[in-house]
Amino acid sequence: MTILKSFLITGFAVFMVGCQDVTENEEETSEPEENEIEEEGVPEGKTPITVLMYHHFDDDEEAASSVTVPTERFEDQLEALQEEGYETITEEKLAAFYNGEDVDMPEKPLVITIDDGYESNYEIAYPLLDEMEMHATIYVVTSYRGETPGSNPHFGWDEAAEMAESEYIDIQNHSHDLHHYVETEDGEGAPLINQKVVDGELESEEEYMERIIEDFETSEELIEEHVGNEVFTYTYPFGAFNEDVVEIGKERGYELMYTVREGINTEDTSPYELQRINADGDFSGEDLIEQIESYH
Repeated sequence: MTILKSFLITGFAVFMVGCQDVTENEEETSEPEENEIEEEGVPEGKTPITVLMYHHFDDDEEAASSVTVPTERFEDQLEALQEEGYETITEEKLAAFYNGEDVDMPEKPLVITIDDGYESNYEIAYPLLDEMEMHATIYVVTSYRGETPGSNPHFGWDEAAEMAESEYIDIQNHSHDLHHYVETEDGEGAPLINQKVVDGELESEEEYMERIIEDFETSEELIEEHVGNEVFTYTYPFGAFNEDVVEIGKERGYELMYTVREGINTEDTSPYELQRINADGDFSGEDLIEQIESYH
């Protein structure tokens, strides 16, 4: 077995914020190569599926960044999406679509994803989404529930369960302990796709696989225990994935897995390499619509 060392990630930004501190680490994004962004648009006759990616929210307008969306701007973005005819769908409906089931899809299907599980997701995003009757999925790093690994606290399991009981919020998997960097034979790297160095020794391929599978098991068990819902979708930490990770996901019953590659999805997109468009905190509602339409 050969472990792929390269990040299979493309997109407008890699979002190496590590879930630990979106304010201090936001500069650690990287621009893609020129040919890495999809420019061809949606083929005629295909169903365009827009997936938006959010992280953190803040009441302070000055906090706006690529990964932090001020409250008023978030509301403006949601209103603009509704005015333009975008309708949110659940992960269940999207999975059914990719499984070839007869699904009644809206003309402009929209999936809203929120990575990491910051407290601002509960305090700011959740009330607005609930009020506007828009579906969203929050992808949590399970080891961070109720903790503050950086400057920004993460919501706890009680809040996760409360949101999951609502009609509009789902809680899914963003790993247990894979959203940080580790020492590898080539320097620092994402632990999801790299054998790491432990006490000066590089872990074997077998140890690597065991570690990744254990992380999947732990995160799934915690979500199922504290929230009670089925875990079947995943956002790759740092957007990094390889063939081994995809196979593990398939074997464990995952139906949708998201990258940070920018673009629109269609029925031809692999459900294990779904693209997302970053909802930048500097985007007005009109800006966000223009960004989405640029991929059509």
